[in-house]
Amino acid sequence: MRKRCPCSVFGVQASLLAVLLGTVPARASVPSADIQPQLAIWCEFMPYAQVADALPTLAKYRCDLLLHVGREDVGSAELAKLCRDARAQNVDIAAWFLLPYDEHLYVGEDTVESTRDLALRFADWAKREDLGVEWVVFDCEPSPILGRRLYAAARRGRVFQLARILRQEQDEDRFTRSAAELNDVIGRLHDAGFRVMGSANRVFLDFIERGNTALQDSLNAPFSMVKWDRASFITYRYRASQAHYVAMVNHYASLARQRFGEDAALDLGLLGDQRPIPQHRERAELFGGGSHFLGYLDGMRSTRELREVVGVALGRGVRRIHLYSLEGAVGSVAGLDYWLRAAANSRPLTGLARWTPVNSARTSLSGALLNGLFRRLVGAGPTD
Repeated sequence: MRKRCPCSVFGVQASLLAVLLGTVPARASVPSADIQPQLAIWCEFMPYAQVADALPTLAKYRCDLLLHVGREDVGSAELAKLCRDARAQNVDIAAWFLLPYDEHLYVGEDTVESTRDLALRFADWAKREDLGVEWVVFDCEPSPILGRRLYAAARRGRVFQLARILRQEQDEDRFTRSAAELNDVIGRLHDAGFRVMGSANRVFLDFIERGNTALQDSLNAPFSMVKWDRASFITYRYRASQAHYVAMVNHYASLARQRFGEDAALDLGLLGDQRPIPQHRERAELFGGGSHFLGYLDGMRSTRELREVVGVALGRGVRRIHLYSLEGAVGSVAGLDYWLRAAANSRPLTGLARWTPVNSARTSLSGALLNGLFRRLVGAGPTD
């Protein structure tokens, strides 16, 4: 009988945590021209009245707002007022659609119909009320309901249970049909005058590079087959060191640029300590991660470190930088103004300034290992 390889077991566990939470570093590519960042900042929880207080600072740094919008917000006077106030101050808003937590929260195979209803209802209302919103966001992450099962298996080291769950979730026909249905929704939004940005975990890029959509299928999150107007990849630091984070941004900025060109964006952060945010703490309990999960929300404290990684992304030709989050920045010691100033003043880092040979090699190996282990233990799935 063949013995189980310890490195394979470790690799699968590390890879899953990378998918769910993100700790993998990065590799190098060809330097880009001298460019300046186009900033946006995510806002997931803050009440609209409080968001309005941040508009002057966002306007100062020409920073767009990626704003949470749920079913109950469509038609609300508060959202309408915020959109009009933002337009008056030249702050562009993109509507970031989020469903209730117990209805999978994100866009995926389980939520195509709900997403369609929310998106088209918002589009009709926003046009009718002349709110000035032209972009919407589909956040294609794993459902927290599925994520809880995967996380529990990974934390207990149950590698084959983890692989079995991922394999059971694969359904190529449903996956392909869901991607087509999302493209239909995007077509209808285009007809209504809107453009659509897709957001996904950065690890998808490692699979896309190899023409493999298996991970998307297993996580019920079709992405690379969808016709986005812009694609943004979640590339948060979490528990990685700054050296690892520089390498991580190097790697994923390069892959994003290669695949999506000028339509590529990176999500960077977390800004400030986000552990005290009540909604994060509530989700940590629902997710089953508790204090371990909260540890990943102990975000960046140094604006200089943010400036460095923004410069790395710019050096790879990724100009669109999305920061997470408004709540964290406003509640941090540095404050929103200092975070945005650091990002806005970043300039491309090239050559030796972003050279991280050891960490870059580890990142390339991590991407290849993740794809190889997934094919071996879960299955190749459909190809891109």
